[in-house]
Amino acid sequence: MSLFSSISLAATQTGVPEATREFVLQEPGWLWALLLLPPLLLLRRFPGTATGISHPTIRFIAEQLRRPARLAGHIGPICLSLGIASLLVALARPCWCNSYQEQKVSGIDIMLCCDLSGSMAERDMVFTTRDEQNRRRRITVDRLTASQRVIKEFIDARPNDRIGLVAFAGKARLCSPLTLDHSMINDVIDQFYVIPESSHNQGNASTRSGYIAQDGTAIGSAIASAATRLNERRETKSKVIILVTDGVNNSGTISPTDAARLAAELGIRIFTIAIGRDKQLSDYTAQVDLYDEPTLKEIARLTDGNFYRASSGAGLLQAFASIDRLEKTEATRRTFQSYDELFPWPLGIACVLLTLGCLLHFTRPRPAP
Repeated sequence: MSLFSSISLAATQTGVPEATREFVLQEPGWLWALLLLPPLLLLRRFPGTATGISHPTIRFIAEQLRRPARLAGHIGPICLSLGIASLLVALARPCWCNSYQEQKVSGIDIMLCCDLSGSMAERDMVFTTRDEQNRRRRITVDRLTASQRVIKEFIDARPNDRIGLVAFAGKARLCSPLTLDHSMINDVIDQFYVIPESSHNQGNASTRSGYIAQDGTAIGSAIASAATRLNERRETKSKVIILVTDGVNNSGTISPTDAARLAAELGIRIFTIAIGRDKQLSDYTAQVDLYDEPTLKEIARLTDGNFYRASSGAGLLQAFASIDRLEKTEATRRTFQSYDELFPWPLGIACVLLTLGCLLHFTRPRPAP
């Protein structure tokens, strides 16, 4: 189940109406009267009191007798019964109910910037999960896997927002423009991979490059690339960049603070997340931050965003959950209903059957006494 709520801020957009069609009865109470028809038909089959006159012989009038109209006598009551049943169905007012749901949302344009440098292969992100017996257990994954998992949950929880994706290492790469096709973005995220820094340090020429061939951390270039995409949508009122990194800017042609100032002029807010656990180089040194916390905090301050520290899987979840609460999408849903009346059909059938039944009853030949 998703860990986030599903909503965000500004930029009005109208969702595609959802139409449904179902069969309904407006006055179903009339159908209870159908239960009276079987008893009435059974009562009709019981013979009544016999009437006649006593006479020693009727041979002198035998030639004048007529055979009773048995077929008409059977069909007439059946037509009358079916006609009454059709009339009751018409009184129940069958119809097609057409429902149209129109959703108007005020969504946000969000660009996600994910660090794919070699240090993202470090396995120091701990998640707490439950096994099949509902027992708590701790699992440790690398930073990239943790980012992929949490980012995808964040995306799935915001169906009304346009989301884009930038990956960066030694350079920035646009992986997806702003789109509502979130499944496509998740597919791209699943393809991310990195090569551990230890492999690069060995200088092995046969070692394949990561998703981005040039290693490093180009934070400024990532911000600039994301801001450029957000600026293309002038009609959007709320624009956000979420930057996930575990390093210090050491590549690119623009500094992170300069890119942040340009983003602030465009009305873009930046939320920075420092991922990874602090390391202790030896027993004689204190823990050392491998990321540039002052710069990340300055980026958030310049753009009226927030800085988050995620030293574990739980911390990363909390960071994205906090962003999700801050950036809300207001959604309103309206339902329109219309009805296609179907009662003329059973009413027409009832008129035909009742007319036929009455004609058979009053015009069929009577047997002679």
